[in-house]
Amino acid sequence: MINFPLLTSEDIEVKVKQVTKTGALMLLYKTSRTDAKILDAAVGPMNWTNRYFEVKGNLFCEIGIREDASQDFVYKSDCGIESEQGDGNEKKAEASDAFKRCCSRLGIGRELYSSPLIWADVSTVERNGKYYLADPYAKYVVTHIAYNEDTRVITELEICNAKTNVKVFSWKLPTTGAVAKKMVNTVATNDENQSSEPVAASGAKVESVSTTNSSSEKTPLKTLISDIGKMVKNMNTQKKSIAEYNEIVKAVTGDTTFKCNAATQDQYDTVLAIHQKLIEGGYGA
Repeated sequence: MINFPLLTSEDIEVKVKQVTKTGALMLLYKTSRTDAKILDAAVGPMNWTNRYFEVKGNLFCEIGIREDASQDFVYKSDCGIESEQGDGNEKKAEASDAFKRCCSRLGIGRELYSSPLIWADVSTVERNGKYYLADPYAKYVVTHIAYNEDTRVITELEICNAKTNVKVFSWKLPTTGAVAKKMVNTVATNDENQSSEPVAASGAKVESVSTTNSSSEKTPLKTLISDIGKMVKNMNTQKKSIAEYNEIVKAVTGDTTFKCNAATQDQYDTVLAIHQKLIEGGYGA
């Protein structure tokens, strides 16, 4: 049995997905170069192979691995998604995405599915109703990551500004409560989805940088709204007040006027961010 190593902080890249008045949502991801490096180290360059093919217009990558030359290759495959950047590299990005997704099916980097919601404390500026990073050239890096070796779930994470060495995000996995249970189950739940990056959330008035999540991988908006209603009731029962909910809405959107039950599909990420923060607060099932 081939056991692929857990990703180190040097293996993981950080991308700013969305920017709001109060900070930025960030995602962890791996590159196809990292996947190839891990395959070389784990099985040897001569013991893995890959090819591409199309099915109904979708580009698939198939990777075969074996432990040594005496064995047959075992194959797995997955499809990619074209880049939305419109820079002329859409097909190249689709091939790279298919390769990364396929490597995730083999188990490489699957621990990224257990990433927490990364809401980074960074300075932002508003221009024409949209928010941007105050330093558009800032680069963010993972400076520390730890795992539960048995479950391969992330238990600690720190992210810093590479230019200034200022810490913008620090997190430890709770050991009790609903959020701990949810995070432990994240990897198994997302095995079926197999996107190359974990699903995450953000706030209102955002500038989308990029995303590879298909709508079929998301929890339906109506379900999120229903869950939020139940969690707000739990909060009111526990504290005889929903003041904390208003604070969460303000932290995500910048004010308290946002209404989840009136949200549209375009505001999905905002609702998801509020949903996540309520779970982190211990109001989930």
